[in-house]
Amino acid sequence: MTRTLRLPALAATVLLAAVGLAACGNTPASTSTASASPSASASSSPSASASSRPASPSGSGAAGPARCLSTQLSASLGQGAGGAAGHVYAKIVLKNTGSTPCLLSGFAGLSLTDGPNGGPIGAPADRDASVPVVDVVLNPGQAGAADFGYTQPGVYAGSCTQVPAAGLRIYPPEDYGSLFIPQSENACSETSIHLLTLRAFQPM
Repeated sequence: MTRTLRLPALAATVLLAAVGLAACGNTPASTSTASASPSASASSSPSASASSRPASPSGSGAAGPARCLSTQLSASLGQGAGGAAGHVYAKIVLKNTGSTPCLLSGFAGLSLTDGPNGGPIGAPADRDASVPVVDVVLNPGQAGAADFGYTQPGVYAGSCTQVPAAGLRIYPPEDYGSLFIPQSENACSETSIHLLTLRAFQPM
């Protein structure tokens, strides 16, 4: 039995009718982080709110904040723009839980995984370049979000070997550290089947 992505305020009725599945609830996912090496120290002059600017070639100005790392972030699923037949749309939200500003810019790595320390299942998320890459400066307590799409495995009936996934693993842009969002779903074991898409991070 395939389970749909359990997100707040999604058009579950449309999705369930399209693939004949049962919804599993709307409880927001909790987060946890994995270790990563710290980067250069961040700016000590936070602004009043999150800001964005066109991405610079280096991803950060000479005197700007350092890149946001998994060690100073929390991850969660946020409400998306609804869904279409066989598809669910949500947001990957990264929040600065540190004490200094940091820079969030570009695309995260994202995959379904079999556990907090487990390996990826199937293909990683494809980049959706329909929105521009911008530099998002996160002051402590602020968050940025990237639109995220999940195609239900039932769409690929006959070609998808369904396996259970325990959640999502997110690698912040240009970071080898990762964060895990517990979220029981089904995945396709075949790497030729692409269930996930992800856009660049934007201010919230």
